[in-house]
Amino acid sequence: MVKLSIFKKLNPENDSANDIVINIQNGDKLLKERFISDYTPFILKTVVRITGKYVEIENSEEYSIALMAFDEAINCFDISKNKNFLRFSDLVMNRRVIDYLRKSRKDKNVFPFTYFDCGSFEDFKEKYMPEDAISRLDNIEIKEEIILFKERLASFGITLENLAKNIPKHKDSKRLCIRIAKIIADNTELYYKLNKSKKIPMTDLMKLVDVHHVTVERNRKFIIAASLVINSRLEVIKSYLQFAEEGSL
Repeated sequence: MVKLSIFKKLNPENDSANDIVINIQNGDKLLKERFISDYTPFILKTVVRITGKYVEIENSEEYSIALMAFDEAINCFDISKNKNFLRFSDLVMNRRVIDYLRKSRKDKNVFPFTYFDCGSFEDFKEKYMPEDAISRLDNIEIKEEIILFKERLASFGITLENLAKNIPKHKDSKRLCIRIAKIIADNTELYYKLNKSKKIPMTDLMKLVDVHHVTVERNRKFIIAASLVINSRLEVIKSYLQFAEEGSL
């Protein structure tokens, strides 16, 4: 009980926000209008951080998107799942604004990496990714994906540091592991068992691949990570995986 009271003293703003949101969800519409108005600076700060530019409330599409996302966060907040409303709303605004920025890019032509006949990743960057195209938004997308990827890996007891140490060094080994990962990801039963047990379903997998189980076990972390990426919407990380399979990385 002492720890709880100390925690409340350290986080008065968040506790207040949590309580207000619960009251709003119970039907206090006037409180909702006042709450959103009071937290306009918080919403604005989030938009500025994402876009990296000065934002005028009256003329900013990004701010409008963030405002709707903040309202969405109020409606969806569940204190039994998310203890911190401000952190939760920040995440919702991040995802909605970044999604809007992606869709509103000038270049609407997005091709799979296999579409281009490039000798290496460096060739690809030089030909199709001029330096001015590697924007602040790209960096934000990568950071967002890494955060989500880290969370997904953590549920399997894997860290990015672990993964980095367990990436196969030889291109052939890397390609083999990615193909094994694809078999797991594409097989509904295998993928279900992987997620349920947090382990590679070795017995079932051995029936589908002509690979020694020691090879699979030795590269277990990389195969699991690759399977998760293949069945995800982590498009940036997925593209690197595709380069690795093609032997360019």
